[in-house]
Amino acid sequence: MSLPQLRRLLQHTGNKTDQFTLYEWGTMKYFIEAIAATLALKKTSSIARPGAGLFPVYNYRQHGISMLLYVAAMLLGFDAGVALKLFYILPLSAILCASLFFFLFFGRTKITSPSASRRNPHEINAAELLEREVVPLETGEALAVVKGQVILVTGAAGSIGSELCRQLLDYEPELLIALDVNETGLFDLAEGLRSRSHPHSAHLYPYIGDISDVQRMTRLFAGKRPSIVFHAAAYKHVPLLEEYPDLAIRTNVLATYHLCRLAEKYEVARFVFISTDKAAEPVSIMGASKRMGEMIVQSQAESAYCMTRFCAVRFGNVLGSRGSVVPIFAQQIEQGGPLTVTDPEATRYFMTIPEACGLVILTATTADQGGLYLLNMGKPVQIIDLAEKMIRLSGLRVGQDIPIVYTGLRPGERLHETLVAAHEELTPTANRSILRVTHKGHLPTLTTIDKWVDTIEDCLVHGYDTQFREYLFEIVREQELIPTG
Repeated sequence: MSLPQLRRLLQHTGNKTDQFTLYEWGTMKYFIEAIAATLALKKTSSIARPGAGLFPVYNYRQHGISMLLYVAAMLLGFDAGVALKLFYILPLSAILCASLFFFLFFGRTKITSPSASRRNPHEINAAELLEREVVPLETGEALAVVKGQVILVTGAAGSIGSELCRQLLDYEPELLIALDVNETGLFDLAEGLRSRSHPHSAHLYPYIGDISDVQRMTRLFAGKRPSIVFHAAAYKHVPLLEEYPDLAIRTNVLATYHLCRLAEKYEVARFVFISTDKAAEPVSIMGASKRMGEMIVQSQAESAYCMTRFCAVRFGNVLGSRGSVVPIFAQQIEQGGPLTVTDPEATRYFMTIPEACGLVILTATTADQGGLYLLNMGKPVQIIDLAEKMIRLSGLRVGQDIPIVYTGLRPGERLHETLVAAHEELTPTANRSILRVTHKGHLPTLTTIDKWVDTIEDCLVHGYDTQFREYLFEIVREQELIPTG
């Protein structure tokens, strides 16, 4: 309804003092228009955030059309009320309140459309993807072992290492040494704990260092004397390590060997090696290097006069870790696709990061000397099912909104991961989420390990890069063929 029409209407009614004035009509109509237009054009990434104030906040690109429909309905209803002379009966305040009520009601009402029901893929809950119970953490045993101790976490800036640090701080250690070569990651970890006012954040000691730097690691062990070591530092990306086997061996094998020797020399009470399900019957450089790391840890445990309790813990992929499939899928969904899956039959085992770290800490407190353990990860998940589920949970349609393409297996990858090798078997422990891996054959002696390490270091010095893969798999597979005497 235009201003000239309002003038004629007011003149027709005699412009009585108990009727609306031109100012009141105009104020009411343009007040509503201003509110509606402002909210409809509000450019924000949130969708009706809780606690956003009186009016909901909308994403312009996803909700702009819906908001324009609300505005049109309001103004049509207002003009209809004027045409039917309803405003001669109802006072201005009642009309204004009713208009605002309907605006807020429709603004909070969810419109059933693909755009209005979309969800940020980065906010999808891990439990929705796993479709299984996330294991509750037991803290009593861990508290008794960890409280008041000096603890070292290698790879502390990584997904697993940083979560280990957060959980270990809850157990009130005397000092928590967060070791990593990534200074930015260490800074983010420390600042994140301080910004959240963690009650024990002052006990975190960020330490920049490379685990393959033996001299620096020796100074660290000699100066800080850690009593518990969680060795999480490693190269882990399978296809990349196929191209750089020398770096995989230098970090995952040689650095692990020297850390174990330092742990024994400086009387570390417990040493936990973080391994992977890819170490079982390995087909990749990454898996073989981690399998040799397990052998080093177990052989060290069997050496004479060893006072350090060594153990290793295997588990599969962790949801949300850097470079893993879930954040990659989330990024691809944000970009409109396509989602890249290696093979329609590919499967993997998954855990959440907090779940895996909580069980690693618990394993450290209960492990036997030289024990190799596997975390219970439930059933394997088909990657294609995971991809489709993430698309649907994001409010999108598989194939129509987000396509899926198959890229083929990359070097070092296999269709299905195995949890134990043919010469290994699983036995239960007191905790149903932790299984013991028993080796049917003989482990190499520490003397044999020393000879292997000398040969590998000699290859590194002389640059025999082409021999790394062959020699590593020769070591690993030779041990699989040694029978029990």
